[in-house]
Amino acid sequence: MRILSSFHTGAAMKPIAALALLCLLRAVYSSPLLAQSPDSVRYERDPAFWNRFEKEVDRFVNNALNGFSNAEEPTPQLVADTVHTWASDPGDGHDYGWTDSHRSQKFISYGIPKYVPWITENTIQKHLILRYNRVEGTFLGLGSEKKYYWEDGKEFNPFGSIGYGFASHRWRGDLGISRQIPVGSYDNDQLVEVGVEGYSLTDSKDQWRISMLENSMAAFFIHEDFRDYYGKDGVMLHTAYLVRDHELYGEARIAYVVDRYRSMENGADWALFGGHKSFRDNPQINEGTMRSIATLAGFSTASKSRLGMEGWNLHATAEFAGAGLGGDFRFQQYILDLRRYQPLGRYDNFNVRFRAGTSHGNLPVQKAYEIGGLGTLPGFSFKEFPGDTLGANRMLLMNAEYILNGDFLGDLAFWPTWLMRHIKLILLADAGLVRTSSPGTSPFSGFGGITWNELRSDAGIGISNRSGSFRLAAVWRTDVSEPARLLLRVEAPF
Repeated sequence: MRILSSFHTGAAMKPIAALALLCLLRAVYSSPLLAQSPDSVRYERDPAFWNRFEKEVDRFVNNALNGFSNAEEPTPQLVADTVHTWASDPGDGHDYGWTDSHRSQKFISYGIPKYVPWITENTIQKHLILRYNRVEGTFLGLGSEKKYYWEDGKEFNPFGSIGYGFASHRWRGDLGISRQIPVGSYDNDQLVEVGVEGYSLTDSKDQWRISMLENSMAAFFIHEDFRDYYGKDGVMLHTAYLVRDHELYGEARIAYVVDRYRSMENGADWALFGGHKSFRDNPQINEGTMRSIATLAGFSTASKSRLGMEGWNLHATAEFAGAGLGGDFRFQQYILDLRRYQPLGRYDNFNVRFRAGTSHGNLPVQKAYEIGGLGTLPGFSFKEFPGDTLGANRMLLMNAEYILNGDFLGDLAFWPTWLMRHIKLILLADAGLVRTSSPGTSPFSGFGGITWNELRSDAGIGISNRSGSFRLAAVWRTDVSEPARLLLRVEAPF
């Protein structure tokens, strides 16, 4: 088996120690620890004591096994006299969204829901920025995330970051400001926004595959970097419409973008573990100036309930470069990403993602599609399918997972409910393909005549903690007989 992703060794000891302690506690619990009866020397269980004890054990296991979760809650900040707070769970297993709180200084929202996959990383940089990769080495900086003032709290919204890559010997940063105009009603927040941003970034088209945090952990601990990088210096002017109510977040945006692209080379080749491995060479890109119109439309109803993730995520992007805009590139690119999180019952969930990409014109390397490996087809090598020498300009991808809580057999008297309720079993399946069509063909053609031999797929089985943030799985290719690949992740794949 081959390890595909990152593993935090320090955090790994936490559940091991927890399980060892729990075995001891369970042994004590199973023994006849007794309360003395006043009428005899015979001892009996004290039900009230043991009920409290089991609740404490349950709480301890939950905290231990879910300690891998790296999701951050929004930082509280007062933005208006009347603000919105996230409703507490009323007990029926659902999050009901935003509720009003007068002059509350706790859980005040100036942001967006956690489960919005199209937000770019440079707009959510918080305070201290620390990352590690093969082109920058250690990158250290400071940042201030972009905030969304849904009420009449602040009209101008500055954001930005600055930092230094110790292996690339480059300063990187961005600075933006937006004007936000609230246009919503009492129970329906809406914003109209116009803004400008300038930046010099080490960027990657692989943000949707793996987060910066998880990739930094992989590079630092196991000598694997699951992103490819390029330098991007530019400016962007945009206008957007955003809406948020109790159940939905939506956004529509159009931007004029001028970017200068440059290739970057490896600057670091160190990791804490990984033996004699070396990082992959960072690939060269098509350098030049790109002038484009970029559009985005998306909505999300996804939220976390007691039954797991529930809801929809859908977003589509379109970019038009060249033509009357000038620049060194001429193409059109379209990407669609659809995700559904569906609880099936008290113990099981089904999650699925469909992603498709197409283009017209000559797509530069830094915009081309690749599949294989982490985030796409984990049963295959990383970016094993890049298309032909020109790069792929058509992509179809499906990722699905069936998640079953380990306590589904809890009615059995001998079933270790105290442990299994904190563990989830996962069945996963993935399928996808890439193609290279003639640059002059319509972006909506080139998907016909798909055969089973052309479609690449894999299947696997694994386990995760209760939150799903830490998972371990074995994944097999379905086209050839090969040993399973070991998939180890510290974040959910989608």
